[in-house]
Amino acid sequence: MVAEAEGTGEAGPKARVFISYSRKDMAFAGQLEAALKARGFEPLIDRTEIYAFEDWWKRIETLIGRADTVVFVLSPDAVASDVALKEVAHAASLNKRFAPIVCRRVEDGAVPEALRRLNFIFFDDPPRFEASTDRLAEALRTDIGWIRQHTEFGEAARHWSAAGRPRGLLLRSPSLEDAERWIASRPGGAPEPTAETQAFVAGSRRGATRRRNILTGSLTAGLVIALALAGLAYWQRQIAVEQQRVANEQRQRAEDTLAAATKTANSLVFDLARRLRNTAGIPAALVKDILDRARALQDELLKSGQVTPDLKRSEAAALDETVNSLLAIGDTAGAFAAAEQDQKISADLLAAKPDSTDLQRELSVSDNKVGDVQVAQGDLAGALTSYRSSLVIRDRLAKSDPGDAVWQRDLSVSYEKVGDVQLAQGDLAGALQSYRDSIAIADRLVKSDPGNAGWQRDLLVSHIKVGDVQKFRGDFAGALQSYRDSLAIADRLAKSDAGNARSQRDLSVSYNKVGDMQVALGDLAGALTSYRDGLHIADLLAKSDPGNAGWQRDLSVSYDKIGDAQQHQGDFAGALTSYRADLAIADRLAKSDPGNAGRQRDMWWAYNSIGDVQVAQGDLAGALQSYRAGLAIGDRLAKSDPGNAGWQRDLSVSYIDVGDVQVTQGDLASALKFYRDSLAIRDRLAQSNPGNTGWQGDLSVSYIKVGDVQRAQGDFAGALTSYRDSLAIVDRLAQSDPGNAGWQRDLAAGYAKLADVYGRSNDRSNALAALRQGQGIIARLVKLSPDNAGWKRDQAWFDSQIASLTK
Repeated sequence: MVAEAEGTGEAGPKARVFISYSRKDMAFAGQLEAALKARGFEPLIDRTEIYAFEDWWKRIETLIGRADTVVFVLSPDAVASDVALKEVAHAASLNKRFAPIVCRRVEDGAVPEALRRLNFIFFDDPPRFEASTDRLAEALRTDIGWIRQHTEFGEAARHWSAAGRPRGLLLRSPSLEDAERWIASRPGGAPEPTAETQAFVAGSRRGATRRRNILTGSLTAGLVIALALAGLAYWQRQIAVEQQRVANEQRQRAEDTLAAATKTANSLVFDLARRLRNTAGIPAALVKDILDRARALQDELLKSGQVTPDLKRSEAAALDETVNSLLAIGDTAGAFAAAEQDQKISADLLAAKPDSTDLQRELSVSDNKVGDVQVAQGDLAGALTSYRSSLVIRDRLAKSDPGDAVWQRDLSVSYEKVGDVQLAQGDLAGALQSYRDSIAIADRLVKSDPGNAGWQRDLLVSHIKVGDVQKFRGDFAGALQSYRDSLAIADRLAKSDAGNARSQRDLSVSYNKVGDMQVALGDLAGALTSYRDGLHIADLLAKSDPGNAGWQRDLSVSYDKIGDAQQHQGDFAGALTSYRADLAIADRLAKSDPGNAGRQRDMWWAYNSIGDVQVAQGDLAGALQSYRAGLAIGDRLAKSDPGNAGWQRDLSVSYIDVGDVQVTQGDLASALKFYRDSLAIRDRLAQSNPGNTGWQGDLSVSYIKVGDVQRAQGDFAGALTSYRDSLAIVDRLAQSDPGNAGWQRDLAAGYAKLADVYGRSNDRSNALAALRQGQGIIARLVKLSPDNAGWKRDQAWFDSQIASLTK
């Protein structure tokens, strides 16, 4: 989509401006082109002569078609030029927005009719050229969000019309809904969409309605068939009861029919779950309703007949797919119920036939499904139990036949899942060991068959997992190497099969991971290059299928990554543009499926990122507005599922962000309230799982925030209590993993906070003792890593503070 210029408050590419002029005004046109470029626009200007064999006019039509606005340079020569007037006529036929400017004065009657009714901007006073250009830029930016969509949809409509109006070029969700909202929101004074564009959008809606009716009809037909089979079964069974003479024969026929109906229902649920999950534009509520109805039919049929093990297995397979689909729309409660039912069926089947390796493997899959839902609900302890149950089964199978590659791979996946939960719980050492166990298996499989792309990808993912743990432990160099190992595999896979979208996506993700570590190591230029490589791939995928929500989301993540790098470089304007591009995509995805909680959370994240930049720019009012928008989303999500720990934590972050701005604005009382709201959430989370070091660390930060406000208010006793509560948590974390340099540094910072309050209270003895505690910790860190500039600065600070107190 074409977007407006940088610095205008919108995200995306630059606004395109076609400059129509007389060849005799070429010098002025060149000066105007340079001035618009400097203000962030993309001028489209024809500098060529009419060469032989060149379809010159077609080129001009293309440039005008691509433009958001046509700037007509008025002069006596321009209004007398047949070519310039032809350009005006063509632009008017496309309902393009005009911005007429006066280079040299002309008679009113000579001005083309399409321009005469508009306001002119005068450039006939050379000393005021820059001021006139500023006025033009301001006019070009007015309603540019709507205007650039005029360009985009107009171009798409012309391509559709030129191709004979095929159905394949019509808009689909979410682009169709964007187009309809665009038409309905036309600003006053903006050009109307052309009749061709309106026909294009109307045809797209008819096509979408037709596709939805076909899909709904096919789903309904499936349900009707299953119901018909069920009805036939009931009828035949009744005849069998009433007519004893043929009872055995008819009863068997009835049971066979009922079994066929049941198998049809199971297959229907399986297919529905998969199709609905992979079909864009169907609201989450509708997906859930269809699946609920299909499962109700499935349950009725299973209750009414003789259920064989094969039918139970097909039911379990259908439930497995249902779990995936319900998770995809954020219905964790429904997903958990389906996963537990799936797990019970698998356990019952195995109990009846304990030596079946197939049933053992199916139970391990069911255990993993339960764990997946528990992760989504924030029940990490429960998920770890489920994943370990699966791992025990898979370890037994793998050891029973080391040559069975499927069982070996299953075991590798189980180690990864256990590692994921350990990482989320803050058990970094445990997670690293689990991931390394996984990578050892994946490496053996790859060496046994280097041409197996699936195993290559498993190894790629394992490298990323190991890198994630190294990153959290502060081993950025190690993480960078792990991510580069994954990038090398992703690059080979992508090149070996350029049409494989998943391989391309893996490559984009690996670029982003490498960029993350380059940021952490201070290589911001390298990070920006990596992120842009990832963005290029994500953009190609997103454009290849606008209806693929996953690829659209990948693109928004890439914009977020680039914004992070730009923010670290101090390019706040660039970062704001990138973050707003992220928000625009997240907003479209959320509107296309309002019931999808994950998409709501993406918007929460984008608003927070925008607020961070606004704080850095000093735009506190804007930042507060952005943070409050994020807070509103976080509050809705947290209330919709109080058991989801992730959403509760997001809400606590929003409270902190809003409080930080209020502190800067001097509103300490309001800030203290928000910090305490955050602390209350984090205290509940920390108490619910004392072993989760991440939540413990969050609680420590909230105590620090409360203490900072109390200190600023002169409540030194309160501040001292808050800082001590924080210090007690960090001390436990540091003792639990003495090798974690981050926690050691946090501990030193906690002592610095204590020393400050003691100093303000004129308690020189305790202030000195706290400073020496912090000094000792930092000294040990510097000894371990003498080249770490940050720790050396910390050491110098403690030394200076102690020196000032001991004079």
